[in-house]
Amino acid sequence: MTEIVRSIAVALIEMISLLLLVRAILSWIPPARESKFGEVIGMLSEPFLMPYRLLFDRLGIGQGFFIDLSFLATIITLQIIAALL
Repeated sequence: MTEIVRSIAVALIEMISLLLLVRAILSWIPPARESKFGEVIGMLSEPFLMPYRLLFDRLGIGQGFFIDLSFLATIITLQIIAALL
């Protein structure tokens, strides 16, 4: 039973990582980002990025930086969790 739960959790982490990757790619293409598809991807991925955005804003980390550090922190966190499972 625990192997099934682990497999489901890892699959969910991979899906979230893919969602974030699609969002990152869409961010480079403004017309795609502003399309309905881009809006849906943004709406689905924002809850995963928001905790780090709030934390980094409070700490003053990454302000004026050209890379979204919350994206990197989220991806790294997801990969660490997947590795620990």
